[in-house]
Amino acid sequence: MDFFIITSLTKDISRIDLIGILIGHLIFGIALTQILDWTWLKNLMTEEDKTRMLKSYTWKDLLVDAAIVTVFLGIIFLIISIFL
Repeated sequence: MDFFIITSLTKDISRIDLIGILIGHLIFGIALTQILDWTWLKNLMTEEDKTRMLKSYTWKDLLVDAAIVTVFLGIIFLIISIFL
């Protein structure tokens, strides 16, 4: 039943609306990043801990990170394809 709600919603939303929504979210994300104070992040780890962590980073960690990004982008493209 939910599928029919999604398909009827896609008839009401045009491509320009979808592009506007995506650009609006992008602008909001950039603005929020600039507004919030992120200086506390550099105090989470000492330089020695950062160096040790980066030296222990392997290709398997890189593969896992790439898989997470791929899944995230796949979900975004799936949502976009529903509306287009």
